[in-house]
Amino acid sequence: MTRISTQISKSIFVLIGSLMTIPLLAQTIPSPASSDTLRVTLPQLEQQFVERNFQLLAQRYQINIADASITQAGLRPNPNLWFQGNLYNPQTHKFLQYGPPSEQDRSSGQYNSGYYAVQLQQVVLLAGKRSKLIALAESNRSLAQIAFRDLMRTLHYQLYTTYANLFFDLQARQLFADELSRQQRLVESYRIALQTGGVAPYEVTRLEVAVRDLEANLANYATQIADEQATLRVLLRQSSNSFLLPVELPAQAMTLPPINVAIDSALTNRPDVSLSQEQINNAQRSLSLERSRRTPDLTLGLYFEKYSNAYDNFTGFQASMDLPVRNRNQGAIRSAETTLKSVTSGLENQQTVVQSDVIDAHDKLNSYYRQLNTRPAGYLDRIQNISVEATRAYNARVIGLLDYLDKIRTYQQAQLNNINLQNNLFQSQQLFDYVTNTRFF
Repeated sequence: MTRISTQISKSIFVLIGSLMTIPLLAQTIPSPASSDTLRVTLPQLEQQFVERNFQLLAQRYQINIADASITQAGLRPNPNLWFQGNLYNPQTHKFLQYGPPSEQDRSSGQYNSGYYAVQLQQVVLLAGKRSKLIALAESNRSLAQIAFRDLMRTLHYQLYTTYANLFFDLQARQLFADELSRQQRLVESYRIALQTGGVAPYEVTRLEVAVRDLEANLANYATQIADEQATLRVLLRQSSNSFLLPVELPAQAMTLPPINVAIDSALTNRPDVSLSQEQINNAQRSLSLERSRRTPDLTLGLYFEKYSNAYDNFTGFQASMDLPVRNRNQGAIRSAETTLKSVTSGLENQQTVVQSDVIDAHDKLNSYYRQLNTRPAGYLDRIQNISVEATRAYNARVIGLLDYLDKIRTYQQAQLNNINLQNNLFQSQQLFDYVTNTRFF
């Protein structure tokens, strides 16, 4: 019996070994049909993003609105034309009598027809209000332009990071898909061995648990990939269901710029710093406008009255102005002064935030550089050999099941760590470009 059992066990392990040595099928990531899959590069996505993104288009409209406001601020007030005439004459019981008066009316000095009065007025803005309105409108346009740059920076960063996350998540998912295929074949071979009594039931259960773990990992990555696809569709305003398949990432530079250079570049180029500076300029121009409004505007006019009380054709000159006795725009001026103080302190705070962002991004990127540079030579090749050597040793019955599974898990984790390191390095470089608003990488 012992000899027979030994022969059976050997036959079973030969079967398992033969199944394990079958070349792995090239398994691709489950995705839509090839006709619905778009292979895209980052430059292609970036071009579509600039042309289609709704938020960018909406912000461009804000710039156009600000341009129209400058035109409106430069327009002078329209003249005012006033007319007065007789609607109903109770003496003659007639309406709209505008014909020439009769000789009897002229003789008596009582005109029952022909009377009317015309007045033309023009408001003249004093204290440079018009030029100050134009200056304020120009500042508002600058704010809209800076807001567009800041939005472009933020969405560009989101586009790059989402593309990279999708790129590396697909790699990780492919890793687990390959391992799932391997483990499923192993489970099937052990189930065959279980029927002949060559393996214990707990070994099959142990392998099935490993398969379930791989399926759970695949499901998690499928969820992440779906979210990333949704984000890209929104960024590109893409209504189709096409699967966006990233092709490659740009080559990663390994030179880290000095921290002082990065901080100076951020303070010079970041839109949020420019926004804070322009807000001070805007507040100063708003305060200047409110102070000019202490001076009332002058209204000039010409007045003509036909058959007036003074003489028949009266022509007069008019000038009027509100007297700044009680209302000298005190409240609006105080509000503008407070706004100026607020935005001035906001600039100092924003500069501190920018410096902190750059230092933080610099430290993160430096840590990933150290992690990458301290890897031993040939590390990636040796990682790849773990799976090959473990499979060969298991087929030769040099190692047991538990030792085999431990080596496979080590292989999976090492590959996943490498994928995550590459992704973290790319993401940190993009973050560094984002916080400095400079293309260092």
